[in-house]
Amino acid sequence: MRELVLFNENFKKIDGPYFSNYGGKNYSDSYINYTTNPRQVIRELVYNHIIPETLLDIGCASGEVVRDFRSLGVDAYGIENNKDILKNCVAKDFCSFGDMRDLSHIPDSSFEVIYCNALMYAFPSEVLDILRSFRRIASKAVYHCCPYLESTADISNDKYRVFLAKKTWWDKQFKEADFIKVSDSIYSV
Repeated sequence: MRELVLFNENFKKIDGPYFSNYGGKNYSDSYINYTTNPRQVIRELVYNHIIPETLLDIGCASGEVVRDFRSLGVDAYGIENNKDILKNCVAKDFCSFGDMRDLSHIPDSSFEVIYCNALMYAFPSEVLDILRSFRRIASKAVYHCCPYLESTADISNDKYRVFLAKKTWWDKQFKEADFIKVSDSIYSV
């Protein structure tokens, strides 16, 4: 099995239909089926001695995960590069327009934890630079959740996904960006 499979060689902007038919439903109704539950994320972080007081969700869509983290006491914020989905944001005061490819406007160590399930929408050649930006703005860890090449049955069902990679490929990228692997999903600074 290859380490990485590229699906889209050209940039394909995620548009309105993506969020209106997210797993066969509207994004707000189905997001929890495609992301890691914030309660589980907090439990895993705390189990690994990382207390997430501040968190940045990179690729926050309409802010449901931000809202859910905030309801659990985490000072959570989000950035999203799709202005259309931000119009439907459920956490408008805490989510704003931004792109993971350019985080230069965010000061160093601004957030203790970065939560991201959107890296598979970047190009593999961009991942290392993005992770180095994550390393700069996270003071404790990154919680990375995405499907892995070896663990997903239907790897081509998302026409916007740029690539899928093996878990070992992701581990190498995080190591190259000076993170320390703590668990399958957590990389500390």
